[in-house]
Amino acid sequence: MKDDITPNREVYLHGHHPVVVDEHARRSAERNAAYLLPHLKPGMSLLDIGCGPGSITVGLAEAVSPGRTVGVDMSEMALERARADAASSGLTDIEYLAADAYELPFPDGSFDAVHLHQVLQHLSDPERAMQEALRVMTPGGVIGITEVDWDTATFWPRPPETDRFLEIYDAVALHNGGDPDMGRRLRSMLEPLDLSRMEIGAIVWTFGDAESTEQWGDLWWSRIQESNIATVAVEVGISTTDELAKVGAGLHDWGQAPDAYFSITHSQALGWK
Repeated sequence: MKDDITPNREVYLHGHHPVVVDEHARRSAERNAAYLLPHLKPGMSLLDIGCGPGSITVGLAEAVSPGRTVGVDMSEMALERARADAASSGLTDIEYLAADAYELPFPDGSFDAVHLHQVLQHLSDPERAMQEALRVMTPGGVIGITEVDWDTATFWPRPPETDRFLEIYDAVALHNGGDPDMGRRLRSMLEPLDLSRMEIGAIVWTFGDAESTEQWGDLWWSRIQESNIATVAVEVGISTTDELAKVGAGLHDWGQAPDAYFSITHSQALGWK
């Protein structure tokens, strides 16, 4: 199956290897879009741009039901997972479409709310995607955006493999035309858009117990070797298969350490048209 509908235009940093999609499917609106939920009401229409496997979309759909919810993504592979999960949940007001964030297939003013979770960091022209998102919003509509800032990532202990992991991650993201530190740019991107008002905040993901650090270490042990990050890193000479295996093993070992700790900041923005 062809995965990306615009492969020559944008490259999704992580790709859609099962290890990536499975991790994304653990996300939820309650955990990852809690800042937006209080502004959603039953009967609103909502668009989730870059919805992936749809685990956040389902929670947003529940908040606006019986209103219409549409999730769009470039990956048909992820959308198949989203459709299957939506069907099993019993929700009938969700639709999933393959679509380009730069050319959304909807008329102006189609949605009362728009959501983007970790999307802009992967785009070479995030300002254009923002303008397109606002185009499809109704006057008075709300947009919610979450973006990571990888430069805030903190490992303890800090074996060489953790520092090298961050170097590889940044290098691949920049090679792809994205910005791994997009979170700090949200205000500067929203300011020129003539919104009626906006709110900028942040949350910190923390991993400070044995279960969470083991999971985080093992997640990146797999992803640094099996996801699109590994493919690009090797193809363009950022790293080698042997080095990625060593870095992955180091992340696994870090996660097993009795004093392991990791944190990273995610900026969250709300804007009203």
